Amino acid sequence: MAKSGRTRALLAALLAACAASRPAPAPAPRVEDATLDEPLAYVPAAGLRWLVEAHPARIFADSTLKTTLSGVLTPERVAAFAQVTGIDLRTLDEVVVAGYDLGTLYVTSLASPDGGRARARFEARLTTGAVVKHPRPALYRITGTRGGEPRALVSVDDRVFAAATGDLTLARIAQAYAERRLKSPTALRGAALSELPARPNDVFAVFYAPGPFMGAWATAAKGLLAEALALDVVVEPRDGATLSATLTAVGDWNSADVESRMNEAWHDLADSPTGRLFGLDRAKNVSSVAHLHQLTWSADLDVPQLMAGLRAATAANVSEMFDDQGAAPTGAPASSDPATGPAP
Repeated sequence: MAKSGRTRALLAALLAACAASRPAPAPAPRVEDATLDEPLAYVPAAGLRWLVEAHPARIFADSTLKTTLSGVLTPERVAAFAQVTGIDLRTLDEVVVAGYDLGTLYVTSLASPDGGRARARFEARLTTGAVVKHPRPALYRITGTRGGEPRALVSVDDRVFAAATGDLTLARIAQAYAERRLKSPTALRGAALSELPARPNDVFAVFYAPGPFMGAWATAAKGLLAEALALDVVVEPRDGATLSATLTAVGDWNSADVESRMNEAWHDLADSPTGRLFGLDRAKNVSSVAHLHQLTWSADLDVPQLMAGLRAATAANVSEMFDDQGAAPTGAPASSDPATGPAP
């Protein structure tokens, strides 16, 4: 069975096992009596390839970031996103994007219950299907296709939205979490990512990748990732036009040359075309710390240079994402796939 087939079977089995273990149906509680407010509570650990957690409201509230980010997300694009989706990106406290072999899951929570407009906009953008189900009070699931690709939206309490592309199983899993029918661990409680240290409360964004790391990724960082269980990259605010970026990998490292390999790995990355694009070669307060079960690289990065790199690297994708006639991206680029993609 192909890898995507195995992942689909695994995720589907979670739902099947859940249904098989349920007693005879009883009067269903209202969703608002058992609602889950955090977007990460709808993201399953099973089959996860990569995960991005971002805090747009926190980012747009930072004057320096807001100014420099406008080169990537122009006011016109942000306004277009609000027009197309019914959601003002700048007001979102948290947005989660998770990649699976099946497809991609997007989850967010609105600042106030105003979900009717977002559901209507989602339904209007579907080219075929548009099947609306309302299994419980304050719970909706809308399915259909856009551009020939399956799309689904789960709306909980007019506040939490989980949108799935590529396979509707991801939407059914999000619905099962909302109804408290699914006990499978969510992303940060899974065997790999749960080993990472807790993220700070004021982060701007975090990238997560569960191991094992194979292919080109296993040789990345001078081969250190081959022994890693998981990694994350945490981006935090600093004074002025500076951001702090910290990469943490957890696993077991017993060789005596770990620290020297860490330093070599940083210099190789900073001096690479990608490193220079994002200003890593001019980073300040660079640090590499090795422990038996944890490796940490940290540095302070110049915001304008970082945003210029993001603009150069993502301009086409951002244009596609905010085009009201186009389809949103359905997965991370190949380089973001920790299992099979090229090493960073």
